[in-house]
Amino acid sequence: MKILKRLLIWMAGFVAVVVLAVAGFVTWFTVRGERQIAEQEIVDRHAEGPGLFLNVDGHEYHAVIRGDLFADPTDAPILMVHGFGPTGSNVILPLANELAATRSVIVPDMLGFGYSEKVSEPGAHFTVEGRASAILAMLDALGVEQFDLVGHSYGGSVSGRLALTAPDRVRRVVFVCPSIYPQTTPGNFIAYLPRSTARVAIWGSLGGGPSSFSGRACAADPAACDAHRIALVEGTVDALLAINKTPRGYALPGELPNVQPPALVIWGDDDAIVPPEFSARAAAAMGAETWIVPGGGHWPFAVEPAGVTERIRSFFAAGAASEALTPPDSMP
Repeated sequence: MKILKRLLIWMAGFVAVVVLAVAGFVTWFTVRGERQIAEQEIVDRHAEGPGLFLNVDGHEYHAVIRGDLFADPTDAPILMVHGFGPTGSNVILPLANELAATRSVIVPDMLGFGYSEKVSEPGAHFTVEGRASAILAMLDALGVEQFDLVGHSYGGSVSGRLALTAPDRVRRVVFVCPSIYPQTTPGNFIAYLPRSTARVAIWGSLGGGPSSFSGRACAADPAACDAHRIALVEGTVDALLAINKTPRGYALPGELPNVQPPALVIWGDDDAIVPPEFSARAAAAMGAETWIVPGGGHWPFAVEPAGVTERIRSFFAAGAASEALTPPDSMP
């Protein structure tokens, strides 16, 4: 009995030491991270945003526009919807710039991302439906009725909702590695940590922390530091936390067969973020055309920019040619 009692006391002491060590580490991690956020997340989005700012549904959005929206050779611009990430539209701007050689292009930052307003409260504005509604309101403010559509990753869900909500306005839609089916991400767990710890975890994984995705990219390649600076826009961490606390909603998969505009799905055969089978499944549900980029990963437009640009351009051109051949509804 004495041996058992001593063993239990030893084990209790060991557990207590481990608990204290973990608590100490979490405290140090949190204090250090909060200090970094206060010191580094200070970029003024208004001073550095390269596009224009629009007030839509009570929030301020940033959008980059390439070309004259009312002089597009096909009579409608291309709208590009970025994926989930603090740098927003910056990720797809290279593709937008290539497409802008022959078309007018609109590249907005969705709410909470890029240079758009950093709302710190969860809500419908961060759902797929809310984002689609805001984009349509933005296009109304710009005077744009019809448009061709490109959605990357999480932007694929938003683009799918746009196509379902406004089929009369979306002429054709391209999904690039679309994140349409539910997936578990670190954000699903971060949102339920104590607020201060969650802020620091967001900072270190999704935000502007040195060990975050954009921080590591910047350390490896100075050319990536311009993008990393966007993750340091003031209010980014709180906006990302609010976004992760808002259920994104995944009613879209069951509605994919109802997507009316002609669709094209592009993905990399080695995509490590959205499983390639998910992209193939979405394409089959919509009866969409497909194009697979060998070794394209999650950003095939960065791996094979010329090929992806030309594939999107020709897909949209086919739609414009088809419209030009369609006789008017009202015939004499």
